[in-house]
Amino acid sequence: MRATGPQGGAVIAARFPTCYHRRMKRKVHRIAAALADRLSLVENVQAVLLGEAAETEVFDPYFTIDLDVYTSGAVPNHAARRGYFPEIGSFESSPVAALDRFQVEELPTSIHYRSCADVDRMLLRISELTWVFHEPGTNALYRIEKSEVLFARDGWLEETRSALAHVPSDFWLQARLRAFSLAERALSDLGAAAHRADNLYFLVSSARLVRCVASFLFAANRQFEPSDRMLGERIGSLAVLPEGLTGRLDTFLRPIGEVSVEARREIAEMIVRSLMPLAVEEHA
Repeated sequence: MRATGPQGGAVIAARFPTCYHRRMKRKVHRIAAALADRLSLVENVQAVLLGEAAETEVFDPYFTIDLDVYTSGAVPNHAARRGYFPEIGSFESSPVAALDRFQVEELPTSIHYRSCADVDRMLLRISELTWVFHEPGTNALYRIEKSEVLFARDGWLEETRSALAHVPSDFWLQARLRAFSLAERALSDLGAAAHRADNLYFLVSSARLVRCVASFLFAANRQFEPSDRMLGERIGSLAVLPEGLTGRLDTFLRPIGEVSVEARREIAEMIVRSLMPLAVEEHA
């Protein structure tokens, strides 16, 4: 029987890694380019970008052909978006965002529509040093900065990327201080949960703490945040890290049962304390 689909591809890739890798990369970019060509026909589409999730192997669970579409004016409604691809059979849409998911030639595909005006407001908040009081993280800016350009017109994307390349130093300081404050709050909640033996809230607080620590570290390195899926592999490669942080973080993240709740709380406290010098260093 012939192996097909991502799982069958894994078998073929193991036998012929180089040839398979090249062939699948061509397929991914062919599909992405075809989708971008279709979207470029929509009058108010200013840019179409391909995210980093498309760079992984197709049989990796994190793989997807991940497109961001930036529009002038309001993002299109579900009916309009469905009409862009009438030939697609299974078409799922998020009930809370302009996000559609479907498959093309058995490969998972997602398209997220975003308003250019929303991005422009984020840039204005950065220039006014009020951004961190409105936005939960910097991944939206990371995607604009790092994603592959499949289509762009009218200069909006070029201007936006130029603005992102000149983010003021005070922004990074403010971002660090906010992330540190949130990490301290998560640590306090984690400690209270440990004292109450509230395992659920301990896990919730632990997740918040790790996310805040990650935000802090990327701000300390003056980098926008990658997707949550990439945090594990990216944190260790950052140039500026507190001494011993990666080891403590690895221990903190070990499965339940390998590290006691009290030991995990103590490790969390050491992690947050190790951030303090970078939090208050004006030119970190």
